Amino acid sequence: MMTIDIDSELIVKPGDDTDTRRIVCKLISYLLQYPDTEWREGLQGVQEAVLSVSDEQVKQTVLTFIRDAQATDAILWQDAYVRSFDFDKKSNLYLTYIAHGDERDRGPALIELKRRYEAAGFYMEASELPDYLPMVLEFIAEAPEMDAIGVIHTCYKALVTMTESIAEQNSPYGPLLNLMLQVVPEPSVSDAPGPSEAQQKQAFGGLNEIVELMRRGSR
Repeated sequence: MMTIDIDSELIVKPGDDTDTRRIVCKLISYLLQYPDTEWREGLQGVQEAVLSVSDEQVKQTVLTFIRDAQATDAILWQDAYVRSFDFDKKSNLYLTYIAHGDERDRGPALIELKRRYEAAGFYMEASELPDYLPMVLEFIAEAPEMDAIGVIHTCYKALVTMTESIAEQNSPYGPLLNLMLQVVPEPSVSDAPGPSEAQQKQAFGGLNEIVELMRRGSR
């Protein structure tokens, strides 16, 4: 999986919508990972990073989430995480599963995401699926603008479905996902062209690899 680090590159003051989107997606990509001991240790770095952001809504949403997480027993917070993301197709962290379930259409959708990553120079470990939301947000934060917009275009409907599902649960993760949708632009049809015929043929050539990962239960 692409490394999700909280480092000095995050200590910036967003000057436009693109900068705000990048830092918000970077921070949320970390906060949506499983809340184990290492995750808790990293919250201090997230807090330091977001304190430098000039957007007050971004700052307060993230700081409130961190304070709530730190004030809650670790086991109870893990339980809230599992209840939020593991029991409902619509709130699953694997975005193509939201759209397709385990249907055959999911394989080509995964291949298309992987193709977009590689076209932008991002490569994953072989054991990872490219639709895992923290990874998607990491890509949006780090990739060149047009590549990021292309992935947003591909995933936007699933992001909306997921955010609405989490909001209905009254999950502590709801405000983070609402913030995500506020900074991620709603795509138009012209934002990102679909894959060419040659790219589609190449994608289906790697479909067996994706299907094997899906069979291992990576969703």
